[in-house]
Amino acid sequence: MKKKWLAVLLCGCLIFTGCGSSDDGEETSGGDGNKGESGSLISGNKNNSTNGQEDPGSATKAPDSSETDKDGEDAQTGAYWHPQGSVVLGQYVGISVDKVVPEVKDEDVQSEIDYLLDQSSEPKVIEDRNVVESGDYVCVDYTLWVGGEQVDEITDEYLTVGNGYYDFEESLVGAFIGESKTTECEVQDYAHSEYVGQTGTYIVNIKSINELIVPELTDAFIAEKTDFDTVEAYRQDIYDTLMAEATEDAKSKERVSAFEKIMENSTFSGISDADIQSYVDETIQFYEQYASMWGMDVESIVSLFYGTSYDEFLVLAKEDGEYAVKQYLILDAVIKDADIKLTDEEYTKALAEYAAENDFSTPEEVEETYYKEDLVEQFLRDKAYDMIVDSMIVS
Repeated sequence: MKKKWLAVLLCGCLIFTGCGSSDDGEETSGGDGNKGESGSLISGNKNNSTNGQEDPGSATKAPDSSETDKDGEDAQTGAYWHPQGSVVLGQYVGISVDKVVPEVKDEDVQSEIDYLLDQSSEPKVIEDRNVVESGDYVCVDYTLWVGGEQVDEITDEYLTVGNGYYDFEESLVGAFIGESKTTECEVQDYAHSEYVGQTGTYIVNIKSINELIVPELTDAFIAEKTDFDTVEAYRQDIYDTLMAEATEDAKSKERVSAFEKIMENSTFSGISDADIQSYVDETIQFYEQYASMWGMDVESIVSLFYGTSYDEFLVLAKEDGEYAVKQYLILDAVIKDADIKLTDEEYTKALAEYAAENDFSTPEEVEETYYKEDLVEQFLRDKAYDMIVDSMIVS
């Protein structure tokens, strides 16, 4: 019977996809699963290196529940994949970890306010000069030509000369309002990702030099632009939101610390380099897909999310892969050691929660999409994880 690997984030837990052997010995490839939080496992990836960026991940597409095997049997009755290896558990309950104190700085709150002000700013034409200088906020029209063909045309584009976002910026210094500047250069602007590295010709018409007028931060402005009546109420809401995020991040770091201690207390054997590499490969694939969607290369998108070079990212991804494999082995061993069971009531509750959190119409739709035995096993892992976390001693 054909096997399928469940590749979906269940209750925040990464389900591995990978290669295995079908019942007839034929190798079956894993799903094309994305991972949330840069390939995170339950509590966030070990390195937690997304620099506060919003999670770009999402659950993978569900298996086709209508598919059947050649013998007509329902293809929903599959087998759950496990990373290879074994673990002799050390202490896993009552783990002591240092408390991580969440913090929100005044500048963090002000940054959010400044963003709102920037988004509400308006250009005002400067009338007393007509020559572009570095740092000017200018309005331009431009076309891009590659290989003798026009590939883009943009009108009324505002940009700050010298910020480096546009390939042609340097050529604007010294230009006059109304002048048309032609610049031939290598295309590096990832808004035109399909032409990056090729020689492009930009024809830019300078329309105006402007002053960016930033609105005054007043109660009236806040009432107009937000759901709050006063600056103080808006500022407090920003603080509360950032503090909630910081608190969750602190809890995640405490949980990671607890599992690292469990790993130090335990003895592992037989861990497969292939399992770790499959984690790395899927993490790379995730960022490649995101880079393509944003018109960037993967090195740039990694720098945005991780704040590291691509080589450093690969090292972190491998560390996360090893951490993830070990955490799975620990959870499965804890299920057996603590004799964790899942009652019918617990299964029904967990299934309903998963359906609600992942936009399924009904719990039954989840069961139509994924193997029930896989769901049961995942919910058991969730129970093991909760038992470990709830027993932590944080001081």
